[in-house]
Amino acid sequence: MLIKSPAGLRGSTPADQELWAKFKRKLETMKPGAWLRMEWSSPRNGPHHRKFMALVHLVTENSEVYNTQAKALVAIKLAAAYFDPHIDPTTGEVTKIPHSISYDAMGQEDFDVFYSAALDGVLQVILPTMSRETADKLMDMIADGWA
Repeated sequence: MLIKSPAGLRGSTPADQELWAKFKRKLETMKPGAWLRMEWSSPRNGPHHRKFMALVHLVTENSEVYNTQAKALVAIKLAAAYFDPHIDPTTGEVTKIPHSISYDAMGQEDFDVFYSAALDGVLQVILPTMSRETADKLMDMIADGWA
């Protein structure tokens, strides 16, 4: 993890700084024509991501059907209409394939839109008897326990 400082990029922790220094040395010693493959992403807002994970936990704890985090996550994506339709080649039926919400697949702005749709979907479809105020209070309590 790197942070932009007035002096340039630096590691966010001593371990990250060590890896950054190693990467810079690699760049300095590369011969012309050498190839380098790299991947990068900008992290999302950590507290917001924790609040979403609290929503997943809230669904898991308050649903008999979606009683694991994996089941709850799929249900939330479907309730938020965050999927692509797919035709099953064996039955011809249309199924829904949820999109990824990984850091690489979605930046913070897209995550903001998804989170809003996810919370709306949960309260309308999965936990329709729970008020938004109650959901917000419970998610804050859950997320605060993880901080």
